[in-house]
Amino acid sequence: MKKWIAGLLTLCMMMSMTAAMAEGFTTIEAGKLTYATSPDFAPYEFKDDADNIIGIEPEIMALIGEKLGLVVEPVEMDFNSALLAVQTGKTDLVVSGVTVTEVRKEVMNFTVPYVENQQAIVFKEGKEISMDNLGEQSIGVQAGTTGQSLVEDDFGEDHVVAYDKYPLAFQALLNDQVDCIVMDDAVAKAYVALNPGLTMVQTTYEIEDYAFGVQKQNTGLLEAIDGVMQELIDDGTVEKIILKWNE
Repeated sequence: MKKWIAGLLTLCMMMSMTAAMAEGFTTIEAGKLTYATSPDFAPYEFKDDADNIIGIEPEIMALIGEKLGLVVEPVEMDFNSALLAVQTGKTDLVVSGVTVTEVRKEVMNFTVPYVENQQAIVFKEGKEISMDNLGEQSIGVQAGTTGQSLVEDDFGEDHVVAYDKYPLAFQALLNDQVDCIVMDDAVAKAYVALNPGLTMVQTTYEIEDYAFGVQKQNTGLLEAIDGVMQELIDDGTVEKIILKWNE
């Protein structure tokens, strides 16, 4: 009987190992999916009154973790550090309103894009700022963003002031230390809604895609997340989440 039990346990262990291998992916810490994020980017990720990180992307990540049988853990840091964290293996992913670019593709893999975005200009009411005169303004941006790259390429670094976090950029705008901020439009709407006296206009920059960045070498994890992400897109779950947080 003991031999039979031992044999059964061995078989169960082998089946468990086979199932784990069939998953085809690994994470930095077994059973856990970590992602770097800068939670100052409502409605995509921000903090509630209890200091929990909430928003569109944390909700999607929770569903992905549930589908993959992993505990999801956000790791808070500024945006530039979040981009580096996934490259250096400190986290499995970067999930922080990350735009897919060719430059970023060189250092990380991207999941299926789940939403489109456009750059916007935020400024004080009463001013007349648009793409036509943007190059004459002092422009605030978040460091490491595509907004920073775009305006620096078009107007030069002398016109651009980069901040680690958006609240710092908005404080500078309210204090007249910069004339405007160039940033993603959905997030711009959220900040304008919270700050009376501010307004915004769209830029003419190309539409961008948001996706999650995955460690370059971890193609198995990318494929696993892509499978779940595509399912959530196809059944309308992602759209419902986005609409809910934009109400």
